[in-house]
Amino acid sequence: MGPEVTRWYRRRRWQVLIGVVVVLLAGAVAFAIAWSNRGAKEVATRDVVDRFRAGNHAGDGSAGALRPEAGVYRYRASGTERLSIASTEQQWGPTMPATVTHRANGCWSLRIDYSTNHWQDQRYCPDQGTLLDVGGTVFQKFDFVTFAVSDTSVFTCDPPSPVIRLDAQPGDHWPASCTGKSTDRNTQVTSAGTNTFVGREDVVVGGTKVPALHYRLQRTLSGDQTGTEDTHEWYSAADGLLLRATHDSRVASPSPIGDVIYTEQGEFHLVSTQPRR
Repeated sequence: MGPEVTRWYRRRRWQVLIGVVVVLLAGAVAFAIAWSNRGAKEVATRDVVDRFRAGNHAGDGSAGALRPEAGVYRYRASGTERLSIASTEQQWGPTMPATVTHRANGCWSLRIDYSTNHWQDQRYCPDQGTLLDVGGTVFQKFDFVTFAVSDTSVFTCDPPSPVIRLDAQPGDHWPASCTGKSTDRNTQVTSAGTNTFVGREDVVVGGTKVPALHYRLQRTLSGDQTGTEDTHEWYSAADGLLLRATHDSRVASPSPIGDVIYTEQGEFHLVSTQPRR
């Protein structure tokens, strides 16, 4: 191989190496951007209003005792969900649309869209001065750029447990238990504990004081997941609408690399008592 050929070969080799490095750097930068932008986004209230209208849920929208007016409400939120692997976390809101849908026999449901990766739909039924929790559905997803992990669990509370008791006195408490089954995986978890009536308080909604009933919900999880949940909830004393809530939970899920820990901490409060329909 002559000197000119040798010099050409060396230049060509370095050009190839530089090209490979550029491609690798570009790929790394693209992955870093995708990683930083992954995860949950705020759900647009207008999209939820469109979904509500398309579902023909409006009816007369009327409210009643422990049954709020049907429509789309908005909460202001500050909350974080974290996994103990790959520095994975996602935020709530900051605006969280919530849909009240009227069902048969005076029952109703409240679906809260925490983010594009998390929603919960809880079903309630008024019954002689109590508001019963009969169950609900929880969807959650975590994005790892090259793949995503999601799960939908359907919870049943049997027997239904009161989340509101109009005759309760501060300090009164009673047992509550719901069992959830995953529709994506063959898993089951039971959330059991107590509901405690803390007392009557006012919650400011849109600059107006709204009479509220403050409850504390303490739960222990057992089954395919273990952990604890500590929740405070403030309900409207008139129609049972959730006005404010705080969440603090820690849940462990077994995996081939050991327990994966999920933690959730946050607070949200109602922006207006007037829904969009």
